[in-house]
Amino acid sequence: MLRIVGDINLTDGFFDTGFGIGSRMAKGEDPFRYLKRRDGDFWIGNLECVCADISIEKGLYGRQFIVSPEHLKQIRHFDLYGVANNHVMQHGEEAYKSMLQYIRTVGSQYVGSATKKSFTFVHQGRNVGIIAFSQRPENFSKNPLYWSMPEYEKIVIELQLIADCDFKIAYIHWGNEFIGYPYNDQQQFAHWLVDIGFDLVVGMHPHVLQGYEIYRNKYIFYSLGNFVFNMPWEPTKYSIVLNVDLSDKPAISYDYIHIGNDCFPVYILSEEVPERLRFEYLNRFILLNRENELYYKTVFKSMNTYRIHNYIGILKNIFRYKYSDFQVIFFDFLKRRMAKKEN
Repeated sequence: MLRIVGDINLTDGFFDTGFGIGSRMAKGEDPFRYLKRRDGDFWIGNLECVCADISIEKGLYGRQFIVSPEHLKQIRHFDLYGVANNHVMQHGEEAYKSMLQYIRTVGSQYVGSATKKSFTFVHQGRNVGIIAFSQRPENFSKNPLYWSMPEYEKIVIELQLIADCDFKIAYIHWGNEFIGYPYNDQQQFAHWLVDIGFDLVVGMHPHVLQGYEIYRNKYIFYSLGNFVFNMPWEPTKYSIVLNVDLSDKPAISYDYIHIGNDCFPVYILSEEVPERLRFEYLNRFILLNRENELYYKTVFKSMNTYRIHNYIGILKNIFRYKYSDFQVIFFDFLKRRMAKKEN
């Protein structure tokens, strides 16, 4: 069985520096300890952080979204990591290259770098091909070392390299954050991917679950949500493990997971998921005609709701920050607010 998940962050983030997931890793905790890791399964996840000991950043910023490989020795790593997203270049080119090397040293593979846009492997007697890329703006590098914003013709060329595979997957960092459904152009692009030959389209980046659809008998999952991440808003804590059984005719299923107080995923039953966060509810929005202006009003509203929960989370955890770290975070917040007012 293929097991595919969304965003994995094994580090302290912007607002939990000193007590986030990376700090738990440093204490020897395993974020995958609650998973049903059966021998013979093949696990795929989006590694949305940097695993390295070097950084171009200094001070507080040199400790965010980065974790030392020394602190990951206790982990049974996934078989394949996607490395095309808007955080992997956060600590510079050398840190990114170091992470790719580290992934290989632990016996895992990666896909989505500028030099390894696709990856093929054999599973359950089938040849499987996967491509990975990002459609999100890159904020940390003018020349990202991952596959970024590819033109359609480049995707077609890469697909031709895995054309002989029995099952072909597009694994994409795309869409808008904190909203439960895609925008119109994104859906049209997903349909095009199926039209040219992909058997499964899987998205991530929004940090929440989005609905899925079946188009021409192929599944399109617009966002799997977070898998290992520390975010305070309830919708960011529910996700799925996408299961692909290739033993006979490809069969798609999923299991819901919940990110607990320790920031690690646990399997849960569908009835434990709030109704508005289940696929039965989310899938309805896939069928709607989403007028762009109204859609982006919803995006901004959802973003503001997330920010409010984020601010509340900061206040609840204020006693956990080092004083010097909190100073930097506070003044950075003020600078961002002033820049927003000027714009």
